[in-house]
Order: sequence, then C-alpha cells, then structure tokens
Amino acid sequence: MKLSPRFGASLKRISPTRCSHRSSRESNVRANTNELNARATTDGTFAHVPTLTRIARAIALEGCAIIHDVTRKGELGVKDKGGSSTSSGAYVADAQTEADRRVECMALRVFRELAPGVRVVAEESSEDEISPTDYERDLNSKEKMMTLAFARDAFVGENDEMWAPALRKPIASDRVTVYFDPLDGTNEYASGEREAITILCGIAVDGVPVAGVVGQPFYNYRAEASAGARLERVVWGGLGAGVFGLDVAANASRPALPPNGPHVVAVNRNTRENRQEPVLEALRSRVDVRISATGYHYLLLLERRAHSALMLRKASKKWDTCAGEALLRATGGVVTDTVGRRYNYAYNVNALPNLSGMTASLDAALHCEMTTIIRDVIAPLGEYPYDVDDPSIKVGILDQTRTPEGGWRAVTVDVGGCLIEPSERVADVYARVAADLGANHVTPVSASKDFKDAFAKYRGRDEPGAMRYYGDGKTFWRKVVRHVLAGGAETSGFVSDATVEAMLSALYDYYESPSSWYVAQGALEAFDRLRKAGIKVALASNWDSRLPKLLDALGVTPHVDAIVVSAIQGCEKPSREFFAAVSRDVGVAPSATLHVGDDAVNDVAGASAASFAAAVLWAPLPLDVSLRASDFHELADALIVANLRERRARGVAMGDENERVFF
Repeated sequence: MKLSPRFGASLKRISPTRCSHRSSRESNVRANTNELNARATTDGTFAHVPTLTRIARAIALEGCAIIHDVTRKGELGVKDKGGSSTSSGAYVADAQTEADRRVECMALRVFRELAPGVRVVAEESSEDEISPTDYERDLNSKEKMMTLAFARDAFVGENDEMWAPALRKPIASDRVTVYFDPLDGTNEYASGEREAITILCGIAVDGVPVAGVVGQPFYNYRAEASAGARLERVVWGGLGAGVFGLDVAANASRPALPPNGPHVVAVNRNTRENRQEPVLEALRSRVDVRISATGYHYLLLLERRAHSALMLRKASKKWDTCAGEALLRATGGVVTDTVGRRYNYAYNVNALPNLSGMTASLDAALHCEMTTIIRDVIAPLGEYPYDVDDPSIKVGILDQTRTPEGGWRAVTVDVGGCLIEPSERVADVYARVAADLGANHVTPVSASKDFKDAFAKYRGRDEPGAMRYYGDGKTFWRKVVRHVLAGGAETSGFVSDATVEAMLSALYDYYESPSSWYVAQGALEAFDRLRKAGIKVALASNWDSRLPKLLDALGVTPHVDAIVVSAIQGCEKPSREFFAAVSRDVGVAPSATLHVGDDAVNDVAGASAASFAAAVLWAPLPLDVSLRASDFHELADALIVANLRERRARGVAMGDENERVFF
C-alpha cells in the first residue's frame, strides 16, 4: 500500500492530482519527459531521482535474494571491524558478514553502470572493509549481466507525477549523493535476529534526504511457512510520493499521541551513555523495542508502531539514517540530532558519522517538544552534544537571531519563487507560444535572456517611481511579450500589435490555470503547523490582481491568515508602506514577525527596513549560514522550537496545560 504525504487512505494506483484536467497531448508529453529524464541518469552529467529510486528498489530486491542465499548456506563469514564497550563495560563487536560484502559489491556495480555520475557512499567500501577489486570481479559474468538488466528495466513505465515537481526534472549529478548500507543490523543478523535487518539506500539532493528505499529480507520470517507468504519486502518513497510497501491497513490512522496514549519509543539494545534513562523518564516513555538496527526503528515509526526512536550518542552514520529520514520527511516525520538540529547529507567523506546522536519521530510537533525537553534534561549531565565538532550539523535558520519577547507571532511569506513556482520553464513556455503564432525565431535560449532583461527593465507605467503591476498587470506583461518577440531589440516596430496581443492572451490563459504552477513541497502542512502553534501566516507578494484567485485555485487560501498583493494594495516591496500593510492585515507587530522571501532587496532589505524582527532569504542552495531556508518544515520547526525555548527562558513551566502539549 501507499502511505500518502498526509497519511490518508492507501492508493493502489497513483494518478496526477492537480493535472487531471490536462489534455491527452500533455499526458503524452509528460510520459516522454519521464523517459528523457530517466535517460539522464545514465549519462553521468545529470541524475533523475525517480529513476535512481527505481534502481535502488531493484538493488534492494536483489540484495534480499543474496542475503537469503548466504543465510541458507549457513556460512555467514562474520568478522569484527572493531567494536566498543557499553556503559556496563561489556564489549560489543561491529560485525560484518559475507552478506554485507556481496550485497555492497552488487550495488556498487549496478550504480556504477547505470548512474555513473552519481556519488555513492557505501558502508563497507567507505570504511575500507572491501576493496575495489572485490566489486570489479566477474565483470562479464552472466549473473552480473542479469542483475544489471533487472535493475535497468524493473518498474519501467511508472508515472513520475507523484513525485515533488523539483524531483521530476534532471538534477546535476554533483548535487546528488546516494548513501547505501548493504545490511543494517549486522550484529542482530549474526546473533540470529533475522526480522530486524534491512538494506538501506537513501538519496540526498543538496544535502537533504529526498528519497529512500528499505529492503527487509526477513519481513515474514516468523510467518514463512504460511501459504503464499513472501519472505522479503521493499519499502520506498520520497518527497511528494509518500511511502509504498508498508504493512498498514487502508483505513489505519496514526496511534494516539501523548498525552492521549503512551509515548512509545525504540532504542538500541546496548546503552553506552548516561543520558538515555533520564530522558526516557522525563518523556514518560514506554520502550517497546530494544534492537540495534536503525533501519528497523524507522520501519516501526513508518508503520505507526512507535512514536520515536532515540540514540543519544555517536553511533549511526549517514548510510544508516538517510533512507529513513527521507521516508519520514515524506510522511510528516522528523530526524535530527540529540537536541533537534538537522544533519547535512551533502557529499563529505569527513562527515559520515552522526556524532551528535539521532532522534526520530513520526510527528514533527511532537519532535520539536521532545527535543526541547531532551536539551534541558541532558544539560546537567555534560556538554554533549555541543562539545562535539560535528561538521555535518546544519546551521539553524534562526541560530543567530534573537527570539522576540513573547515569541514569534507571525511569519510572512513571499509567493513567486518561494511559495509557488511555474511547472515549466518560463522560457520554454514563451518559445512554444511564440512558435504557435509563427514567431519561430523565438527560442528557449533567446526567450530566457530577453525575458530576464525585460523583467528587470520595464514597469507598469512610464513614470518615475512606477510599480511593476497595476490591476491585472497587462500594462507590464505586454512590454515583456513585445520585448521577447522583438528579440530584445530596442526598437520593436516590426512586431505587430496583433501578434503581441495574441501571445499575451495565450500566456494569460496558460498562467491563470493552476496546472501551470506548483506549491512548494510541504508548505501548506507547515503553515498548518505554525498556525496550530499560535503563529499566524500571511502571504506578501509583488504580483498583479489575479493572484488571490490563483492561490484559491491552488488550495492555498484556507492555510493562511492574510494575503497582501502589491497591485491591490497600491504599493510594492521593498517599501515601508507595503510591509506596514502586511503587518496591519495579519494583525501582528513587525517586532514579532519573521519575513521569508527570495529577493535580497525586496524581501530581506525591505522587511529589515520596516523593523521586522528578522528576514530569511529563501534560497534553493542555502549557504551554511543562519537566515537561509529552502524547506518550509525546517522553517516551521525553527520557529516553533524558538518559541518553546523562549518560554522556558522566561520561566514558563512546560508542565502548564497550554505550554506542554505532548509530555
């Protein structure tokens, strides 16, 4: 079954959501685009996340077969890579088996052949426990060719529309990292605990886990004798797609969250620090599972059999957590370090261990409160994790920002380039519409340059201080269209008014359709979380008067408290007047408001000049500094946690009914 991003009913067949009214011609275009995107994975320059995920699923199935084979033969070939002692002094090995080695060699061969430009960080090779010659052997073997064919052709024909729009397009390979664990829970496997072991493959883009595959070789281990029972399963999914392959009834709902039920947690079998027990006591947790297998812990959360998983020490590594974090992100969950900080999964061989611990939860709001409590509980026990030089800890969005007294009460968000994006490249749309009108000289390349030039050059009126948009914006967009048709020429007299008006009309029809846009992944759910936490959400945009109707069609309006549009307001960013109107409409003082936008002048400088408490730059590739964001859930987490800590600092007891929601 599929677990949808909002944890609804299962879907046996995925169909496009906001694209159902498109023509069959457009559906064929999408199918062809999926095929082209898939080919991009094999050329070494670009990667295509849905295709990489299909390859990883095939690898997981093949890996399960290898593990079954090794297990049947009974010669596990166990070796100790070098273990450590528990808090009681008992030595625990770090085991590796023949299954680990064979599965990883197979996976590395497949990735090298089918995704040569993508960097793969795999456990055994990264720790020098297998050598390149191990996975170069038998290159021409029949078994290898069959494996490659299966990985290449398995699941061909799947529709990529279910994925987040940004993941459907080819992505430069150097932005993508694959983390692979051939057998998570090896100690459990070596000691006979079959069900807990998993094969983990996580895909990260720009340091963020976006897709994950978990193969469970012995899922039906205890029911193997049952007629028709399949021994293994593969759970997979990612941003936009949700999660598939889970053993959850179609009408299942998540278990009651604390305090309406116990806080159920999974922990490792062996305790190596003094933090776990005080934390479990403070959270009033019930430990249902003590197994040293991170992948299995994530499956428990995804199947709603536990609320959280705790590992309050250095133990896991990026290949242990990337896949599970991607799947939890896809269903509203969170993975952080011990005290709520996010990990960066960008390629860095010097930052593979999760030195600051790992906490994971199926619910983001619960996780924010849980990690706030953990932070307070472990503070008297030592400096950990703040005394750890962990290069993979992300700089928090608000790390260098003072929380307003009384907490954040509102966040205002830019629309274009932040909340919503065009479904197609603007240059491609302009070139296609121009070609339909016989203007074949307009190409995507020329349209890209000329559109950018015109957008920066023109205003809605030819007078000093004029805004870009008045009314429906045609006085501005007409100039842009004429400039693109004229090839950027200063004199565009040879372009007929009739052609300009025809193209303008066609573009207006196109961009007024909600199918021409997509809402940023997770934005609406994050807005709901913020509002539930008492933080208002307003949209603040330089746009023409059609924006409210478009936002309504996209389903955005019910999730915000106010919408302020420059063409309707009569002033635009970065003016103080515009931001004053935003504060007035949302009903919160600037001193308690955070603004988010993608323009350093219009948004960041404008909000700062208007005395907003802080302004965050929305950047697809944020620098590793504060006040940068590219994920709405991470932004919501930062604001909610900041408010929790501000109340604690003021001595507001979280035990109060209105302050401590879960614990």
